[in-house]
Amino acid sequence: MTTPQDPDGGQQQPYIPPPPPLSESELQGSSDAPARPVPIEVKVSFWIWIAGAVLSVVGALLALTQREEISEALRATPQFAQSTPEQLDAAVSMTIMFTLVVGIVLAGLYVLFAFKARAGRNWARVVLTVLTALGLLTMLFRPSPSALITSLISVVAVVLLYVPNSKAYYDSVKRAR
Repeated sequence: MTTPQDPDGGQQQPYIPPPPPLSESELQGSSDAPARPVPIEVKVSFWIWIAGAVLSVVGALLALTQREEISEALRATPQFAQSTPEQLDAAVSMTIMFTLVVGIVLAGLYVLFAFKARAGRNWARVVLTVLTALGLLTMLFRPSPSALITSLISVVAVVLLYVPNSKAYYDSVKRAR
């Protein structure tokens, strides 16, 4: 039984130390802001990715103007040598639509991952590197002026994401989380 003078019934409570004081970053609250400002290399890389996305869409739209060239290229393949004009026309339309969809999807991915890379997400930097490598591989099978320009621009953008100043930025963002 406890009395008002002895509220814990005579038992000694263990000593619990007070919590440590909050750090300055905890006092300011958590935010998505990186630990250090975005370096110029990452900013330039971001805008290069945006330009690459625009070029990707332009290259895909150019396929709309290449109907005759695509038709001739398909007609020269063994699969379409004996095809009817309707079959060839359908294949040309499918090729153009495929090129357009792939160009727009890639542009969207470039933009999405460029924003994430600029925010300090290391995984986005890796994904952009992989997309660039895949773009370079496709150049072996389907070279075109717009694909060449887009691939070269992508290589420059990737290199900028791995220079020492950029690496320090990504490391600081990782430590801040």
